[in-house]
Amino acid sequence: MNKFSVFTLGCVLLNSLHSPLALAETQPSTSAPRLQSLAELDQQPIASRALNIHAWKSPAGGKVLFIRTTELPIIDLHVSFAAGSAQDGAHPGLAAATFSSINEGVPGKNLASILEIFDSLGAKFDMNINHDRASLSLRSLATGEKLDPALQLFVQMLGQPQISDTVLGRIKNQLIKQLKNQQQNPDLQINQVLKEMLLPGHPYAQRVFGTAESVSELTRAQVQDFHRKAYSSGDLLITLVGDLSLEQAQAISLQIINALPANADAMPATPAPQPTTEASVRHIERASNQTHVLLGQLGVTRQHPDYVALSVAHAIFGGQRLSSRLMTELRGKRGLTYTAQLKMPPLQAAGLAVIEFKTRPQYSEGAVALVQSLYRDFLKEGPTQQELDEAKGYLRSVNALTSASNEHIHARLVDINEQDLPLDLDFPILQARDLTVAQIKAALNRHFDADRWSVVTAGPTVQQLPLPTPAIQAPQSMCRAEPGIVAS
Repeated sequence: MNKFSVFTLGCVLLNSLHSPLALAETQPSTSAPRLQSLAELDQQPIASRALNIHAWKSPAGGKVLFIRTTELPIIDLHVSFAAGSAQDGAHPGLAAATFSSINEGVPGKNLASILEIFDSLGAKFDMNINHDRASLSLRSLATGEKLDPALQLFVQMLGQPQISDTVLGRIKNQLIKQLKNQQQNPDLQINQVLKEMLLPGHPYAQRVFGTAESVSELTRAQVQDFHRKAYSSGDLLITLVGDLSLEQAQAISLQIINALPANADAMPATPAPQPTTEASVRHIERASNQTHVLLGQLGVTRQHPDYVALSVAHAIFGGQRLSSRLMTELRGKRGLTYTAQLKMPPLQAAGLAVIEFKTRPQYSEGAVALVQSLYRDFLKEGPTQQELDEAKGYLRSVNALTSASNEHIHARLVDINEQDLPLDLDFPILQARDLTVAQIKAALNRHFDADRWSVVTAGPTVQQLPLPTPAIQAPQSMCRAEPGIVAS
């Protein structure tokens, strides 16, 4: 198994679908009752929950992070290994095949039995693999009669996967089928091509699931050897959040560590990519009523001192909010796309910046040129003070919301663990709080170049038309209702 809203009508809440907003109390008003946008609450100070991070290492070298929360009798457990596809070496797909074997069965239990047991205990089990890491997670009630059997099965899956020739054959067929399905997905297709352009010859340029040819040649001995090396107690990262004492969390971590192979040799670190000197352009012919567009260039890793400044800058330029420069110019003023975004994919050995959007085929070339021009202006001028202030308010709101539940806290703690970040949930927001326009502009120009965007498009080749004339004033809301009309 591989895992790679409620819509409320009315103007008042529509903006919240694009901008997570802080929860705060409002003072009673003496004026007539009215509904107001939650965005106004961004101006109020936000206090995060006091969450103490406990950290320790096992004698074998594995690292554990734990936060105790007592509001709900639930635990969230996440276990990850340096067992992603970057470790495939000469056998693309080896990491994915080994990963897939984990939930195929353990001695005495097949996949159906495993799922039935977790379901009967009310536990949720999940898996994920990417270029860097393979991870497994478990959510369970914290009571012993539910947690103990769920944890026992989870640990058994980690340490004793059933890797028979029959199981491996089934896994190979699943991976090859998944590869074929990916080739039909234009988003996955152009993302893969962009990685090959930006990272030629690098492990990140290889597909996570390998190739059909390489997968078909994998042997049971290779999978068993990879599991023994990669799924060891020395390369283990454990993240725990929930209604547990520190002693219980330590006991759980030891239970996991003791079930895994002991391997003194850590998996090799993924090398940093060589920077590309020239931008390139590639078009994939595809019958469609839209053209999928990606622009990308190398950036910095999460550990780089400029990362937070760049993430704030790129949120201003191409974040999820309607007020970002990309959304204002492409959607609001010209109606070229429904959404446009600049992302920074979290790779451990490489930093990337990727702009993505879809547009009508006859405007694809003009839209790409417009985006490049907008970014050139952004590098030259930097963000405005108003844009920076709004971005900081947005980050404060997100910070409050993402410390409001076990699931959110757990996700942030996993990120800290896997990216080896400071042990402080508020560290990024504290860094961002003191940033100035000049600092952000300087960081942008140290690492990015408007002429270094490589471009991949997927869609039909059609005659290009001039872009629509921009509207004088871009709408700042998704609302379609007349002013004064709200939903009850």
